[in-house]
Amino acid sequence: RGACVWAAGVWWLVVAGASAQVASESAQVASESAQAAPGAAGDHSADASQQAGPATSTTSGTGDDPASVRRIRYFIERIEIRGNHHTRKRALRRYLTLRPGDTLDVDDPDVESMRFRLLGTGWFHDVRFRLRRGSKRGWVVLVVEVEERNTLIVQRGTAGVSKVVRRSQSRPALEPYAGIGVAETNLFGLGIGAAATAVVSSAQYGFELRYTDPRFLGTSYELAAQVFFNNAREFFGKEGTPLVSIRCPPPPVPCPDDVKSKTAVVIYRRGGLAVGTGHDITASLRYALDWRGELIQVRDKPDAASTTRGADIVPIDFHIHNGLSRVSSVVMSLIYDRRDDPGLPARGQLLRFRGMLSDALLGSSYDFTRLEASAELWSPLSWGHVLRVGAFAGVVFGGAPFFYHFYASDLSNLIPSRLLELNLDHRSPPDLLGTTAAEMRKEQVAGRIDLEYSLPLRRGGEGVYAIDAYALVGLYALAQRNDLRFAVPGYEGLARVPVDLTFDLGVRVDTAIGLFQLGFSNVLGFLPLLESGDSS
Repeated sequence: RGACVWAAGVWWLVVAGASAQVASESAQVASESAQAAPGAAGDHSADASQQAGPATSTTSGTGDDPASVRRIRYFIERIEIRGNHHTRKRALRRYLTLRPGDTLDVDDPDVESMRFRLLGTGWFHDVRFRLRRGSKRGWVVLVVEVEERNTLIVQRGTAGVSKVVRRSQSRPALEPYAGIGVAETNLFGLGIGAAATAVVSSAQYGFELRYTDPRFLGTSYELAAQVFFNNAREFFGKEGTPLVSIRCPPPPVPCPDDVKSKTAVVIYRRGGLAVGTGHDITASLRYALDWRGELIQVRDKPDAASTTRGADIVPIDFHIHNGLSRVSSVVMSLIYDRRDDPGLPARGQLLRFRGMLSDALLGSSYDFTRLEASAELWSPLSWGHVLRVGAFAGVVFGGAPFFYHFYASDLSNLIPSRLLELNLDHRSPPDLLGTTAAEMRKEQVAGRIDLEYSLPLRRGGEGVYAIDAYALVGLYALAQRNDLRFAVPGYEGLARVPVDLTFDLGVRVDTAIGLFQLGFSNVLGFLPLLESGDSS
């Protein structure tokens, strides 16, 4: 509970501080406008074709200093939008923080932030700002020129093969799985987003529907809604688990092969919905607040099971209630986005913080707090290539269900990631450094740092807009909270630190129907025999 209070306090301070800063900046601009406007507005005799002069100007530094910077400000007479054949102007204006009558500082970084935000919608190939002379001296027309792109896209497509338990076979069978997500990011040109994602394998399936209205009922607040359902199973422990006590469901329900084989598996169904809102704090910073309600039905689960962990044999905690249970949670997010492109950025920053609180006071069967933060920085190099630095950290306090823990498959590029929080492939990542990370599958503490080098191969063209080659290397950490105090038995020295290596290389292709990635990690999805020897 202390962590919950701490997280809520940090959230309040950040939002309040940002709001206060925005209010202060707005007051300052209003004051400057009030001082400069009379002279500009009173010049009614000025020729409309005369070169527009600045409304106000300020100089930083001393007059004798060559490094002094002269900052010029204009008043915005009106804003013209051009090139939007599909996107409604009112949807586009939502991302413009400037309005007629405002003061425009051509060197203000918020101007570039507006351009990045418009590019970040995914609706446009390019966005350009330029100024035209207004009807009187000191006033200008801000012209926003956009080049639209297709907004019906494939968000995610994936396929591979995974191991499936078959009681009649001495070794697990290999079965295919596939998933696809399709989205319209600018429905009817209103900026409304609608998306559908589905994934299916021989033993599991799931789907998710999303809806986003950035200007709900004409307000500046966003409405977001989500519905999802999973028919799933989760494996625990290593292959050759020393002890599993599990019973078949009563007739006429057929007994799954996983249960017949005495596997430490939880077979469950999970469905729910989420409703939330969001709002811009600044041109680059926004917050989101959501409520999530879920029902989980455990259809089969071992009465007890144990597995090896280092040199010990330990009982398995399945982190799920028997029968029917509920998760009711509040999710708070902060997003700072200064990328120049949402698909293949060349410069900018993306910072995210997400806090999730589930409590009996909200009607939940589980009390837990989940905190995570990530940061990515893109920097163009002088020879045209791009360097990206990334970092992630997360922690879970309390009794969260296992699907809200951090998975090795979400941190390592050397095994397929989860899809819709379904763990379709139960391989463990290769043990490259020989540390206790080999014992970790789904834990409460996670971290990762990585470095990626991108080489632009192509820019421009019809259908295929850009192609980049990339190479990535990183380190990830995964552990139980108790592992931070007590090392896993059987490991000595630096091997007790649960850190391992990850890497990937391949190409990314930005096309008219979405962004596609083909890398070494994708190929691994079709090579289930490349594993370290245990199942989950």
